Amino acid sequence: MGTYLKVTVLVIVLLFLTTFGVKNSQPMRLYYYFDIETFELPFFALLYICIAIGIFLGMIVGVSRRFNLGRTVKDLERENRQLKEKTKEEVKPEEPSIPSPIEGAGMP
Repeated sequence: MGTYLKVTVLVIVLLFLTTFGVKNSQPMRLYYYFDIETFELPFFALLYICIAIGIFLGMIVGVSRRFNLGRTVKDLERENRQLKEKTKEEVKPEEPSIPSPIEGAGMP
């Protein structure tokens, strides 16, 4: 069910982006500081480029966080192994168990 929902949302978003591009195809010229001028782009292309740059930057941040989390997981796993080994060394040998009175009574 979740796959159908994702596909439906994706189709709706793509239809929105396509119709937006068709209705906003007039050319634009961007002007930057110091009178730097760019070539003409359709308005929708400029908007799509900005969206793509934002997605790319968000992915870079996500990947860097994932690497940091992976490093943290490895450190914690190493610490967990060390603590397990330390507790195995500190475990005392078991004391002999005292038989219960029922076992020693010799009942059939």
